[in-house]
Amino acid sequence: MRVATLAVLAAPLLFAALSPKASQAADLAEPLWEAGVGGGAFSGPTYPGADDTTTQALFIPYVIYRGEVFSIGEESGVRAVAFANEKIEFDVSLGASLAADASEDDDREGMPDLDFLFEIGPQIIYHAAQAEHKNWTSHFDLKLRTRAIIATDLGSFKDQGFIVEPALVYELKSKRNRHMEIQLDIEIINGSTRLNEYLYDVDRQYALEGRPEYEAKAGYIGTELGLSVSIPVNAQLRLFGGFDVEFYDGAANQDSPLFKDTMGYSGGLGLVYTFFESDERVPQR
Repeated sequence: MRVATLAVLAAPLLFAALSPKASQAADLAEPLWEAGVGGGAFSGPTYPGADDTTTQALFIPYVIYRGEVFSIGEESGVRAVAFANEKIEFDVSLGASLAADASEDDDREGMPDLDFLFEIGPQIIYHAAQAEHKNWTSHFDLKLRTRAIIATDLGSFKDQGFIVEPALVYELKSKRNRHMEIQLDIEIINGSTRLNEYLYDVDRQYALEGRPEYEAKAGYIGTELGLSVSIPVNAQLRLFGGFDVEFYDGAANQDSPLFKDTMGYSGGLGLVYTFFESDERVPQR
């Protein structure tokens, strides 16, 4: 259902963007900074391997800054580039996962909620290949991320270990409009003992018939195959959508009573509206 919704929304705009009559070649230089509002609805498994889903909607202001060394608000949320050349980049990046209420998942009933997870850590990017097409530029990158995980309910913060996440990313960027992008990626997610305990442990006080006590171990969490699309409507408004298929078979904690499904699906649709942007421009990356 989410794939069909994304296709129905994206198709007419995608065809218009690719049509030779759509517009003259756009100036693909980007503003140094821009600000506006963004929002969307997102749905996916309550946690990796869950058989229940959580759906949340967000509508928030945003700021993008595209500095040569420091940037805010694009692919990695916040980036601080420590080293870069034509083939290799090394940076520090951020990420996040939405919180989940235990009451939304029958398998975690009576257990503590899963808090908002904040991620920060280094990332190495190898630009393996780039190709020029008539209307597109394609990029193929290999990425290796290691991020510390911090859980928060916005009242307190707690270290929850780390993830190691190698990824393959293939991206198409339009030469006509800087907001027209298509990305395919594969990510392999591995969690530390503390993170996997947070997701899959069942302490003695929460053990029930059918939910025995369980102690999680470090290791493989799952593999995600994702597709995301950004589509411009006009100079100020763009739509975005994404869909992931998640494979958990062979996970290190597949024996946990909280692990219920070897496959999951997640997706989201949203929009971004830009109110202000700087006159100063920088090259598109």
